Amino acid sequence: MATTPVFAQDQETQEEAAASSEVAATAIVVTGSRIERPNLSSPSPVTSITIADLPSGGDVSLGDALNELPALRSTFSQSNSTRFIGTAGLNLLDLRGLGTNRTLVVVNGRRHITSQPGVPTSVDINTIPTDLVERVDIGTGGNAAVYGADAVAGVVNFILKRDFEGITLRTQGGISSQKDRGSYFASLTAGQNFSEGRGNVAVNMEYSFQNDLYYTDRDRQYGAFSGRNQFQLTENTIGEPAAGNGIPDNTFLRGIRNITISEGGLYTSACPAASAATAARRALNCNGLLGNTGQALGYTFVFMPDGTLARNEPTQDFRTVGSGNSQGGLGSTLRLTGQLNPQLERIAVNSLARYEFSEAFGVFLESKYVRINAIQEGQPTFFNNTFSINNPFLTAQARDTLVQSLAPGATTFTAQRFNVDFGGRGEDHQRETFRIVGGIEGTFNNDWKYEVALNYGRLETFYRTEGNLHRTRYANSINAVRNAAGQIVCGINADASTANDDPSCVPVNLFGNGQPSQAALNYFIVDSTRQQNAEQINATAFVSGNLGQLFELPGGPISFAIGGEHRNESAFSAFDAQTRSGVTFLNAIPVFDPPRLKSYEGFGEIRIPILADMPFFHELSLEGAGRIADYNIGNSGTIYTYNVSGVWAPVPDLRIRGSYARSVRIPTQTDLFAEPSQTFLNGLVDPCSQNNINNNPNRVRNCAAAGVPVTEVVGGVTVPFTNVPASGIRGLNGSNANLSEERSTSYTAGFVAQPRFIPGLTLSVDYYNITIDNVIFSLGAQTIINQCYDNPSGINNPFCDAVFRRPDGTFRGQENRVVGGGTVSYPVAPTDASFLSGPFNFAKQKTSGIDADISYTVTDGSTRLNLRGVVSYVIRRDNFTDINDPSFRDQVLFELGDPRWAGTFSADLDFGAFDIGYRMRYIDKQSIGTIESVRTIQGRPPTNPDQFPRDFYPRVVYHNIRAGVDIDNRFRFYGGIDNLTDRQPPLGLDGTTVGSGTFDNVGRFFYVGAEAKF
Repeated sequence: MATTPVFAQDQETQEEAAASSEVAATAIVVTGSRIERPNLSSPSPVTSITIADLPSGGDVSLGDALNELPALRSTFSQSNSTRFIGTAGLNLLDLRGLGTNRTLVVVNGRRHITSQPGVPTSVDINTIPTDLVERVDIGTGGNAAVYGADAVAGVVNFILKRDFEGITLRTQGGISSQKDRGSYFASLTAGQNFSEGRGNVAVNMEYSFQNDLYYTDRDRQYGAFSGRNQFQLTENTIGEPAAGNGIPDNTFLRGIRNITISEGGLYTSACPAASAATAARRALNCNGLLGNTGQALGYTFVFMPDGTLARNEPTQDFRTVGSGNSQGGLGSTLRLTGQLNPQLERIAVNSLARYEFSEAFGVFLESKYVRINAIQEGQPTFFNNTFSINNPFLTAQARDTLVQSLAPGATTFTAQRFNVDFGGRGEDHQRETFRIVGGIEGTFNNDWKYEVALNYGRLETFYRTEGNLHRTRYANSINAVRNAAGQIVCGINADASTANDDPSCVPVNLFGNGQPSQAALNYFIVDSTRQQNAEQINATAFVSGNLGQLFELPGGPISFAIGGEHRNESAFSAFDAQTRSGVTFLNAIPVFDPPRLKSYEGFGEIRIPILADMPFFHELSLEGAGRIADYNIGNSGTIYTYNVSGVWAPVPDLRIRGSYARSVRIPTQTDLFAEPSQTFLNGLVDPCSQNNINNNPNRVRNCAAAGVPVTEVVGGVTVPFTNVPASGIRGLNGSNANLSEERSTSYTAGFVAQPRFIPGLTLSVDYYNITIDNVIFSLGAQTIINQCYDNPSGINNPFCDAVFRRPDGTFRGQENRVVGGGTVSYPVAPTDASFLSGPFNFAKQKTSGIDADISYTVTDGSTRLNLRGVVSYVIRRDNFTDINDPSFRDQVLFELGDPRWAGTFSADLDFGAFDIGYRMRYIDKQSIGTIESVRTIQGRPPTNPDQFPRDFYPRVVYHNIRAGVDIDNRFRFYGGIDNLTDRQPPLGLDGTTVGSGTFDNVGRFFYVGAEAKF
């Protein structure tokens, strides 16, 4: 991070401090307090940066650029914002990796309207005006006493320019070295002081556009056409003990495809037992391999674009080890649709105004309108369809092949299809944000200040999906028959019953990619829509000053701030009635219309300067803040928060600081009032499947007690029971109206050194420790299932109460399973669910670490050199989410997205009319699987030490360069290269998952820009 030291950090150089006595006397308000102070650092760690200081100069997404800072986790960047329904294009901040809902984002110290109704902390950074930002303050530790609930990890405060004068026009454009992901930005800022500086009006208009980036644009890296590059299961783990056998279960391979599904439809044959009657079938079907449970495998056959049926003969068939993949062959890569980055268009208009009628009375106004347009494309629909062998769309060759392959007398067959030719399931988002802040302020009693402000914000969103389908119409359409006249029609219109007729039904040909007619698609493809809105009303009033007119301590007068706050927030979200009913492929999500959130709050701060300008006590001061708040929803009621802090400077060169804080996060409207909605668990790892059952010592007993079979009969042969779904399993995710607040305890300790014998050097080192109790935690579906069967006390536990299986051992919401090398389908009713998840107050989070920040500035004539390094070292980051064993530690540190070390370094050399800059970002190693699989935690042995051939993804370093030239005081041109070495995500990662979002998936990126001032 190439940041510029600011006074709020107490990182001014001695050269700068001596340059102006006026600066030393200026009173400012630092993030984390409402008390004005002259030239004083915050007693809590605060990192301040400017837009120009961010690591990636070519990134027009402010949120993505901020997420590259060591203190922030890339939980919601552009690349991984597409992993949930309705979130494409959002940029949310996650301080210390404790969750976006535990990081409070404010603008000029005031709350901002959310981008997700029902989750007040979800502030989309795309709504912040980039060129109006003066600096961004990032404060670590609890700040609820100053800013209110939710600042348990810390606060990110965007400070906007207050007195802008003149006209500035800035434009920028960039493109990757692959000639894609074009990004463009334009900004016009105009401001004018008037009435001898007592008034100012400024307007900013910004436009930015980022082109989408698809897997198909980067086949070499992500294998949309040639096959995925990934760690692939290559060993049969049935019967393998948890300690492993020393042979890696997975191998990193290229050219990986799914062997159970294809874009044109894939039929899996069965290998019959050997006999004279089955010789011809065996010659066609059997591939000579055995599955991981010992059954003979049959070839898969793929419908080609011309409708013919081709035998799929990959280089390697990994069904032999229980995987649904192959290397090579004709199966789907699953990446002919899908994005690495969504398309994002941003239009923003912001205005700032103030007028001082007198020192005692002034008015101010902030307003904004932001329109975000985001386009996302995901995977298409997919089905394991059942067809009649007499389906009229079958070519003669395909039908003959099927007749030879199927058992004698068979009249139907199944084919798993990845419906790329229906179009990827996309989302076209429009998000509109309105915000206006108005208030009065002034000075009275010589040096006391007051402010009264009303903050109103509104969010309105609309999105339309593409590629969704109506399940009933789809079922009608795929059942094609010939009527008496020889025409191909829908079966419902040719049977004996007229009650089920649908004259608009158009039969669809699904035998080959590209075969479906547009008329058929028009019949069953439907658009789903969602409308949302949220409203925020936030009123604040406070008075600040000092008691110098009454008395002073040896260190100066006592300063204070006291005030009150009121919040009133609403939320609403609704899909169209058809989608809500569950008849489409999209999840059935009910209307969300919770009660309004209301709070009444009072707060106060005090600063006590005990000593100053004395031997060993250049400064000694204490500070404190407290807040009382009453909330109308949940079980929080009246809440008290507070913090205390202090600064001791034995000499001017060294300040030692520390803080302690108690903060809270209240349950959101989503936590409390969301109706149970449909969700899916993708990539289920069934703990009772025989290839996983030995990974925990309690599973054999508990799975047997739950009635899950150990063996099953496949093709007349008894084999071990394995449960590997071909697609996600359905469940329900709900809320809990009885939740209470989370409670955090945080403390920090550190120092800031500015040695006079090295002018221009500033070093700060801070330790932080944050513990959050009573955490509102929704266990993931996989975790719920694992906790059920891994429990040492048996299956009479709340986790098993939320897991639902069929008598055959499959899950109630499971639509299919890979059996004997093929895919078996199961009927699933609209209300069937495999699991039920929801939030509870039972978990704990702990994190601690050390931040170091060193900067050095030296000037020689007109030449200036700035060096800065920021390093974050995480000591621990743990979750405690076992409701039966609160001391059970789930280590997050070292797992993907949570490295131990992260850092940035910057070097800027300014020659006056010409400047050059270098930025470096370092990301430490991260584990490929869970860290528990390879490390001993709390005395527990590794759960799967030979899962991968290596334990960690490699360390990654990014290098960025840029240069600029000033033609005169009015015109500046600049350009640069981000990711100079074209570093791609390591070992098959793609940047679209929650952890891999920390890696750049665009690659080398060139940009140029120009700025004009008038």
